[in-house]
Amino acid sequence: MVARLLIEPLMPGLIVQHSTGADFKHMLVCLEQAEAANSIEAFEHWDEELHKAFAVASHNSFFVQLLELTNKVLEQGEWGRLKRISLTPETRRQYELQHRAIVEALTDRDAGLARDLLFGHLQLIQRNLFGG
Repeated sequence: MVARLLIEPLMPGLIVQHSTGADFKHMLVCLEQAEAANSIEAFEHWDEELHKAFAVASHNSFFVQLLELTNKVLEQGEWGRLKRISLTPETRRQYELQHRAIVEALTDRDAGLARDLLFGHLQLIQRNLFGG
């Protein structure tokens, strides 16, 4: 999570400069699928896809490869168990609202707001996973 907090908030600057309508369309699909998910696994899949869509929308191969590596790391060890324990209906709803706000800020090409929202989202995930 420390690495994600350092790296992912750098993406909105590139996203607002380089993203296309197709990028935003894909983000909306990810949002809708996550919100409609009937299982934790389905929600997690679309949550992961949304964060990957952010990297793709940056049109920067470094971020794309970094998110792929991050997702591989998250599939190992205790991450899956911690995510399942921390993902309550309340936290899921918070994540969904945060995701929508991030995508709206990106769509409005407001890199500063998107960066702050993404950073706050990652901080909430960290608190939910590890406490404090």
